[in-house]
Amino acid sequence: MIKEAIGVGETLEEATEKAKAELNVSFEDEVQFEVLANPKKKTLGLFGGSPAKVRVFVELPDPAPKKREKPARKKDNKPAKKAEVAPKKAIETPAADAIPADKIDANTPAGRAVAYLKTILANLGLEGTEISVIPSDNGARIILTGENLGIVIGRRGETLDALQYLVSLAANTGDGFFRVSLDTGNYREKREQTLKGLAHRMSKQVLRTGRSRTLEPMNPYERRIIHTEVQNIEGVESHSVGEGSGRRVVISQVGGNRRDDRRGGRRNDSHKVTAPVADRAPKSDAADLPLYGKID
Repeated sequence: MIKEAIGVGETLEEATEKAKAELNVSFEDEVQFEVLANPKKKTLGLFGGSPAKVRVFVELPDPAPKKREKPARKKDNKPAKKAEVAPKKAIETPAADAIPADKIDANTPAGRAVAYLKTILANLGLEGTEISVIPSDNGARIILTGENLGIVIGRRGETLDALQYLVSLAANTGDGFFRVSLDTGNYREKREQTLKGLAHRMSKQVLRTGRSRTLEPMNPYERRIIHTEVQNIEGVESHSVGEGSGRRVVISQVGGNRRDDRRGGRRNDSHKVTAPVADRAPKSDAADLPLYGKID
């Protein structure tokens, strides 16, 4: 079953967001879009011109058929079975090598990062948040634990990425580079699994329909996850289009005709990933590398 909506706006991004809002879909849904009309500027700012028009659609599973009610069985004298007890849910515990923030030397890069992070959290009204540090080679992973941390993650992890960048700047005030990774509630790991699943679902659609699929804009780290996962799927390839925050991943069949994708800006094949080849590492795109390094 396909559900669709048409959005109109001054830009392609605005039209897309309006259509998505009408469909009430999230990023995890297999959202596709088709540009019906590109925006045209008015002549001399007065005459002509037209808005952008975008069709957004999503494939939803057909509703499952209703189960037939089984006829009531006659009572017998057999003893009733004991109800099965569901296993208790495991409680997450901090990593064994995590160090409480108050035991970190304030004069080290990790200490400077923690001090800056505490200031930010206090201004957000999250003074009760616990901070722990897991040291690594030339870097550290900082973990936040507490309540109401959704504000720290933000939409698609954008706030968490921005905060990680600022904390990294606070830590790197001396020689060398100290790599900082900021996480809460295993968000990074969960997000990576979500993106890998998205790459597989979209690749299956491409192989089934023969049509390319353009994903929503992602940051460099998330695009690399998609490109790397697509490399392991036979028969499909991926490349990036667009500029800046509007840069997107396009998944298409190997050897298919790929025209210039006007929907995301100029075409850019610098991140092209072909079918898997033995012992070949995925290519990296210098233009896609974030200023603060790869996020773990």
